[in-house]
This record gives sequence, structure tokens and C-alpha cells, in this order.
Amino acid sequence: METEKERLVCGFGENIANGPTKTITLKRQLYTLETFAEKYKDEGTKSSVFENIKKSMRCSKRKAGKILGSYLPIIGFIRSYKLKQYILGDVLSGFTVSFMHLPQAMGFGILASLRPIHGLYSTFFPVLVYLLFGTSPYISFGTNAVMALLTQTVVEREADSFIASFANTNASRPTEDEIMDVKIGASMACCVLVGIFLTGMGLLKLGIITTYLSVSFVGGFTTAAAFHIASSQVPKIFGIKVKTFAGAGKLVLMYIDLFSKITQTKFAEIIIAVICIIVLLLVKICVNERYNTKMKMPIPIDLIVVVIGTIVSHFAKFVDVFGVKIVGEIPSGFTMPALPNFDHASSFVSDAFVMAILSLAMSISMAKLCANKHGLPIDDNQELIAYGASNFVSGFFCCFPSATAPPRTMILSSLGARTTLNAIATSVFFLLVILVIGQLFVSLPLSVLAAMIIVSMKDLLLQYRNLPKIWNVNKYDFIIWVVTNSVSILGDLNYGIIAGVGISIFLTVVQDQLSTGHLIGLSKAEDIALRYTDGKNMREIEGVKIFKIPTNLYFATAERMKFQIFRQILHPKKYLKKFRKLETMAKIVDEETVDVKNNISIENVGNPSFARLYVKLKSLVLDCSMVNYIDMAGIAALQQIIKEYKTVQVDVYFVAITDNVCATLEAGEFFKTFPKSSVFVDVFDAISMINSQDFDSSVS
Repeated sequence: METEKERLVCGFGENIANGPTKTITLKRQLYTLETFAEKYKDEGTKSSVFENIKKSMRCSKRKAGKILGSYLPIIGFIRSYKLKQYILGDVLSGFTVSFMHLPQAMGFGILASLRPIHGLYSTFFPVLVYLLFGTSPYISFGTNAVMALLTQTVVEREADSFIASFANTNASRPTEDEIMDVKIGASMACCVLVGIFLTGMGLLKLGIITTYLSVSFVGGFTTAAAFHIASSQVPKIFGIKVKTFAGAGKLVLMYIDLFSKITQTKFAEIIIAVICIIVLLLVKICVNERYNTKMKMPIPIDLIVVVIGTIVSHFAKFVDVFGVKIVGEIPSGFTMPALPNFDHASSFVSDAFVMAILSLAMSISMAKLCANKHGLPIDDNQELIAYGASNFVSGFFCCFPSATAPPRTMILSSLGARTTLNAIATSVFFLLVILVIGQLFVSLPLSVLAAMIIVSMKDLLLQYRNLPKIWNVNKYDFIIWVVTNSVSILGDLNYGIIAGVGISIFLTVVQDQLSTGHLIGLSKAEDIALRYTDGKNMREIEGVKIFKIPTNLYFATAERMKFQIFRQILHPKKYLKKFRKLETMAKIVDEETVDVKNNISIENVGNPSFARLYVKLKSLVLDCSMVNYIDMAGIAALQQIIKEYKTVQVDVYFVAITDNVCATLEAGEFFKTFPKSSVFVDVFDAISMINSQDFDSSVS
């Protein structure tokens, strides 16, 4: 018997006669699980838990400096900063992104149902804090449309509750300033909670949580959020004040209320908005996007439109002549830091958690995209700490929750930002805006900001164009995208999150349930195992069947996999049942041999009352290379498979069991009843051993 087979690479050549086909010759020892583990055992010394804790508690200047540098990446950026190479890219990209920050900050401040100054605060402080803790030079942290919209939901709900509390008393209705104070308090508390959630996840090293948010879920949700954001600006374009709705179907109710008041439309507002939308789209599509490779920096058309709109509105007296609504007074300077009011935090703590997850998903996905593009590594967990710290600190300065914005991030990426120090230029610009320049935008029409916000949603809304591609690539992703998007639009964003996560989990289970194992065959032409077909190029192995298990074996799949094996290979119980019937027939019919279908025959050996079961299948090989997890139900299913095939004299072998599965089988005492000598490294080891056993038995 040969103990070695030609498998591992020991030769390499080309078949000249048949063309440039390269061939390899493989040669190695035949391995079972035991022999492989013995030869290639892990000889590393394993430390005890106590020793590992003791080692981690040791401290030195070098270790302390390394820990400090990991939590404050700015130290590393400053130490390695190359002034002549980096300064131009950082300053140019920092100032350029500021021009987009400014109009978005004011617009998203209003979108969050707060004042424009709070949008400016929500840009200045997060940018400054991310400068200290962030690891990606391309992340533009600050106001974000989705976060602003979710903040609006929270603060409007708190304001409605505050107003409703006065309805049950004889007190007069609260003033607008009092209502705004309630909104600001809720946004500050929400901001701090988001910061706590994100920082906690970062300290607990939970950056891996982002892998559970599928691309389809994020795509469907962000598109629905963009639809909500654009819809929230439509009443401002028409100059109509609509009721505030909450809960399922609020978008539909808003449009019903809007069209019921359509006669109140102010045409001046529509004209201003339409002109701004046309100008913004023309410049962004026909200039910035078309010539982006030839331009050193994109035209800051948002800022230009805001400046021109403010000047024209001021000198043409839009407020007095046309009754156009404007931004109004923007206070200069900073407010004193204050402690958020957590009296009603229980009513929006779930909203804060959702904001934290979305801020994480949107920000880390952009950070990874830019990291892959430029080859600069990022630390997922440190990024979580940076996002959390930015929100936590901002919560004490009248801000609302923040996240990165894809358009601003792509500008930093395209303009060659080299370090997070580009945020210094942005912070200086916004410091001037808050202290001095902000007062110049008093006459800015709200319809201009509404038009700018709607146009900024263009790329997100155009994600609908990806649906045909998603359908062709993966039907499950398509369903997740459509369900998340539809529920978010027709219901509400929080319902969309629940539906999206729920359908993702459900379809994952369904996908496992629908996965089908298949037979493996060997090629006639060469030593390669592939899916079995009835073609002529397949090599028949007498008495041997190879079955590949396509999924993890756990409570939801174990029984189904077992019955798939029985259905495609041989069902022992059914064969035994047929045998008993044939045995009864053998007592009556006196024939030399009775052939039966499905690999069974009954033989009379000189006596009509004697019958013997004969099964052509001798060995079953189960390929477990795709099984990465197994639970008690899976172990029980394997044990039952072995037991039932033993009743019909069929030996079961396993190949390609992973280390995790092997450890679980050891813990589940599987190998007390099943020998490790029947577990092989791969299919060819098992086939070689089975063939050698057949040879030995035939010789004997």
C-alpha cells in the first residue's frame, strides 16, 4: 500500500505538445486528523489567563506613550508632519470644504428644527474634536442631513409634549423662545447620549458591529432619509406652513396637508427656489462633475448662491415687498457651555441609539472607502472614540448629533488632504463666521437654503438607479433594499430601521434554509474534485459517495442537511423497510437472486427463508470545508447520520473539518464514539484510504 500520494508541489512544468498548459505535481503524506495534528502541532507556549493579565498591567514610558498616541492620533500626525509636502494640501482642502460647510450648517440647523447658529455650532465643535481623536485625514465631521432629520423628529416630539402640558392648565401658550429652549435641551441631551454610545462601543472594541449593517440596508435607508429630507423642504419652497406629524405615515400626511393648503402658495418663494435649483444643478453637473479631474478645486456654488441670495434679498427688500421668509437674526459669539437636561431622556434614548448606529455606519463606511482609495490605514475602534468624543463634547455647546457628510469627505479626498490637521483651516474659518460673518446672512431667504438642501440630496436620491444592478447581483439584497426603503418612506425612519434589520436577519436564515448540498466527483483527466455531473469527464469511484455540506450546522439547518444527505445518497430506514418486505418475499419465492432497485439485492443461500441485505454503497465522505460553526443540534445530526448508515454497513468519513468545528466536536464528546482516524485533511486523503482498505480486504 502506498503511504504517499503525489499531491504537494514538488514539480512544475508545461505541456508543450498540447499548448501552453502548465502542470503541477503534488506529493505529500496521507493525513488523518490525528496524524496531521501530530506532525504540525502548535508548539507555541500558551500563557495562563493570570499571566496575560499580569503582562498587560505592566507599564513603561514607551508603553504609556504608545497608548497615549493610540488615543490621540494627532500626536503622531504632528511628529511625522512634513511641512513643505503637506501644508498646501491641508490648507487648500480645509478652506475649500469650509465653503460647503457654511451653507449646509445653516440649512441643516433649520432642518433640525433649530436655528442656523446651532448648525454652525454643530460644525465647529465636532470638527475641532475630531482633529484630536480622528485617524482619517478625509473625514469631514459635522452637520449631516440624516442626523438633522432624526434630531428634528426628537425635538419636535419633545416640543409637542411641552406644549401639550400647558393645554391641561390655565396657563397661556408658551412663547417661541421657551419652545426653542426645550428643543435645544433635547438636542443637547441627545448629542451627549450619542457620544456616550459611540465612545462606549469604541472602548469596548465594538468596531466590528459595522459589518452587520449590510450595504443594501444602508443604501435603502439613506435613500429614504434623503426623500424625507427633500420632502421636508418642499413646504418652504411653496412658502406654506404645514402641521407637524409624527409616527407612521407622517410623510403621506404632510403631503396631504400641503396640497390642502396649496392655494396659500407664495410664488416669489417658488421662483427663488427654482432659480437656485437650476443654477446649483447646472454648475454641479455640467462643471464640477464633468471637469473634476481638470479643476484644482470645485466651484463653491453653494456658498456663491447663499451670498448672492442674501445680497439680492437685502437690497431688493424681499421681506417687505414679497413677504419672503428669511433666516433672521443670527447671534454672534458662543453660548456658555451648559449641562444638558436629561429629565425626559427616557423618551428619546432609543432614538439616540439609532442615531449612534447610523452615525457610525455612515462615517466608518466613508472612512474605509477613502482608506482603500489612498492606502492609508484607519483604526475602526479609535474612529468610534473620535465620533463619540465629537458628539459628547458638542452636547455641552448647544449642538445636535453629528456625522460625516459624503460630499464634504470626497472633497477632502480629491483635494489631497494629508492629515487631520486640515481641520485647523476649517475651524479658523468657522470661528470667524460665528464671531463676525454670520450676522451678514440675516436676509438670506429660507427658500434658498431649502433649494440647496434638496440639491444636496441628489446623489442619495439617484441611488434608485442602482436597483436593476442589485437585482441582477443578488435578489436578497434587492429585497432588503426595497423593504427598508419602502417602510422608511411610507412609515417612518425608525420603522424602516426595524424592518431593514429584521428582513436582513430573516433572509439570512432563509438563505441558510434554502442552501442545498451537492455530490462531489473526481475528474477523469486530473486530480481535482468538483461538483458531480453525469458527464463523461467524471470518474466513478465504486462504492463511494462524496457529499459537500454547504452551510453551518446549527439548530436551523442540521435536520434539513441530514435529510438532504438521505435523499441524495441513500435513506437507511427506507432501505431497511424494503429489505424486510423482500425478506418476507424470499421466504415464499425460491429464486437464486432477486435484484432490486436502489442498490439493494436479496440473496437466497440454499434456503428460501434466509435473506441478506446487499448495499452497493460502502463509504460516505462528508466534505465539511464550508462548515465554520456547529452547535449541539449539528453534533446530534452527525451522530444520527453515522448511526443510521451503520445499520446498512456504510462507513462514514469526514474531511476538511475546521479548527473551530473540531474544538466544538471535542467539547461535545463527539470523538468518544467516532474515531479521529476517520477524519481526513481533504477528499483525496479519504479516497486514498478507502481504496487502500478495499485493496487490503480483496487480498485477504
